[in-house]
Amino acid sequence: MVITALHGFLGAPSDWNFLRDAGFAIDTPPLDAIPPRGDTLLGYSLGGRLALHALLAGAHYDRAIFISTGLGIEDEAARNARRASDEAWAHRFESADWDSVINAWNAQPILAGPALPRTRADYDPRALREWSSAVLPPVASRLHELTIPTLWIAGARDTKYVAEAHRAASLAPNARVAIVEDAGHRVPWERQEVFIEIVRAFAR
Repeated sequence: MVITALHGFLGAPSDWNFLRDAGFAIDTPPLDAIPPRGDTLLGYSLGGRLALHALLAGAHYDRAIFISTGLGIEDEAARNARRASDEAWAHRFESADWDSVINAWNAQPILAGPALPRTRADYDPRALREWSSAVLPPVASRLHELTIPTLWIAGARDTKYVAEAHRAASLAPNARVAIVEDAGHRVPWERQEVFIEIVRAFAR
């Protein structure tokens, strides 16, 4: 069994090395080259959003795991506000001092918790301009199409995505939820051992 693992914004394939070290077979493709089929598709945050869209576009996997994954923005005014915010962040990432902008990014309350080291090379402008929840269509109305087993993971402190996980599980026909205590948005790296056991139980 191979887990196709998709990282989040500013992420890298090496983010998932801890799963490989735990004994999982891991494939870490670029976010713009998600394989059309496989065993288990796992995505974190931005990677989860892209995983969702890949499955709804016809990718064939036996099961899927979504971590800190939103279902998109349905309100047009909210979409416009998010688009403006994303463009402002994109400008900062592309023109400001790297240390100052990454510190500002990590200071957002939703990202409270440990942060992996990042360099400017980890920044992909498509994440904010093409793959944002302000650009990609919302998917809640299509979750009934996900008939494969799905697992929605969120950290208990990340209340926005706890709500999204429960909403997703109420709409997808073969879904379950795992809420991890003492964790926020970056739950795989905040509670690695707990996260590994959740994945192991679901993907075996």
